[in-house]
Amino acid sequence: MCMMGYNMCIESSIYWGCRDLELDYKRIDLLVSVATLYYEHGYNQNQIAQKLGLSRPYISKLIAEARERGIVTIQIHDPAGVETPLERDLRQRFGLRKVIVVPQTPEAPLTKVGQAAARYLNSIVSAGDIVGVGWGATMYTAARSAALRRDLSDVTVVQLCGGISNLERSIYANEIPKLFADAFSGTPYILPLPAIVDDSEVKRSILTDHNIGRVMEVAARANIAMFTLGKSAADSALTHAGYLADSQLKRLDEAGAVGDICCHFIDEHGRLCDPELDARTIGLPPEELRRKEHRIAVAIGMSKVRSICGALRGGYATELITNEDTAAAVMRRLDEIDA
Repeated sequence: MCMMGYNMCIESSIYWGCRDLELDYKRIDLLVSVATLYYEHGYNQNQIAQKLGLSRPYISKLIAEARERGIVTIQIHDPAGVETPLERDLRQRFGLRKVIVVPQTPEAPLTKVGQAAARYLNSIVSAGDIVGVGWGATMYTAARSAALRRDLSDVTVVQLCGGISNLERSIYANEIPKLFADAFSGTPYILPLPAIVDDSEVKRSILTDHNIGRVMEVAARANIAMFTLGKSAADSALTHAGYLADSQLKRLDEAGAVGDICCHFIDEHGRLCDPELDARTIGLPPEELRRKEHRIAVAIGMSKVRSICGALRGGYATELITNEDTAAAVMRRLDEIDA
């Protein structure tokens, strides 16, 4: 190559390099402008789009990019670390790690509690964690509210118990691990099995399958578990789906069953109600649940009050997320039991 050509190449590369730097500076200026309007001046995305002559979806992408590039960093401060008297009383009564009581608002209570659960899980999950999850509308709401975390790696999300296939309203058993795994840039493990099988021999045979055994082994190693609590046996999703016969319901009622944890029925003291049924239930055994570092119970509603009491008294939860009405009813019921 002649010297003239070489010099032209150098000049050209410098020119385009400068062009690239100029373009990047302009991009950063745009990101700073959008972030300032959104986070400091309280503009919504439509207002920013109108002000800058851009589309709202593009503004949304710019806001996300500003966070990814470190132009915007977000810190959440708990004012003085204060907890409400109701949260403190529940936490101290059972030696819990954390209690979150969501205030009553006109908005859908399930949505607010699901969002609170997603925020709490986001605050404790770290790279390399294994997160076990239950199923149900409460868990699905939390999963849909999970924040996208690009800073995480090697996170696994595993289904803790079998699901239900013949219920009119979905329990989202397979979707929940996938949604959380997508949010945490992780890997989902699905348990494509019914919650309860016909007999214990069938269960043992199923668990000998290599792939199913692998899922159960991952669930056993989970250091975080998040689950909701079921209603009484008569009102349980398992009953409505035809998994519990009348004779089974009678036994559970006689044993004082108030609800279930991952398809295992407990009484108000947290004791398992039916060993024969447990032997046919596919999912993480209750004694293994108690070994998890974080055991996050998420439940609301008067129909869940007694099962929440059972979960707390049985030591199944280290964290509780609920709303004001439910928490107050739980405290009243606990006082009645202990009176």
